[in-house]
Formats: sequence, C-alpha cells, structure tokens
Amino acid sequence: MNYERMHNKEPLPTYDGIRDFIGNTAVKEFDKVIAFIEENYDYSKDICYGGKNYGVLIRYKRSGKTLITLFPEKDRFSCFLIFGTKEIEQFTNRKNEFSDYINTTFSETKQYHDGKWLLIGIQDEKYTGELIGMIKIKKKPQKKL
Repeated sequence: MNYERMHNKEPLPTYDGIRDFIGNTAVKEFDKVIAFIEENYDYSKDICYGGKNYGVLIRYKRSGKTLITLFPEKDRFSCFLIFGTKEIEQFTNRKNEFSDYINTTFSETKQYHDGKWLLIGIQDEKYTGELIGMIKIKKKPQKKL
C-alpha cells in the first residue's frame, strides 16, 4: 500500500508542521509514541529528509545507534524498528502478547543476516500500545536523569 508522505526537502518542516500533516486521529497516537520515547529514553530527535522514496522522517538516535525512525504520512504514520537476534528471540517468546497484525508484520518481514527491519503502520489507537511494547523489546525504558 502506498501512503502519502511528506517530501519537503528544503526547508524541512517543523515538528508542528509534521503533526498538521498527519492530522486527525493518527496525530494523537503519534503524540503518544513521541511522549513515550521522550519520557523514557535519552535519545536525540532529528527531523531529516530520507530521499525521494522515504520523504521526511524523525529519527531518535544516540551514539550512532537508532532507536526508532518515524515516517509521517497523511492520516497515519509508520515506524521503522530494527530487531537484532536478541530482540527477535524476545519477540518470538512473547508473540502471544501481540495482535495478528503485529505478528503478521513480523513473520512477513524478511530476515537479514543482522536481523529484521520492521515497518509498522499506525492509523489509530488499535496498535499504539503494541508498538510501544515493540520499542520496549528493542530497548528497555530508562529514566532520564
């Protein structure tokens, strides 16, 4: 499925501009994911342009490692998570805690030598909690100092 992404290379949109682009119900879920990340992890947030295929994205990074990449889309957003061997094993052991949608996304994602590159689309509150659960598998939450 193709979804409309932002392609404002210059100037890059502001955070509020990104929120306006997402719009409707999805922006509430976007805000929940952002709030969870910013309350539980000490990662820097970068808004950047990922090229013509990906458009504008928000990346949370620390020490060269990415926690999550968010792609704003019209009436939804997608989240890109990379699971290594350890995270794949943790998810597999807990897969009964996740919906058919998340399990299907996981099982249909190609396994590379370094792990799985998961792209999870969020339109409403139905899968936000599960996405946050996936982020917790990627990296245990830490309290900010």
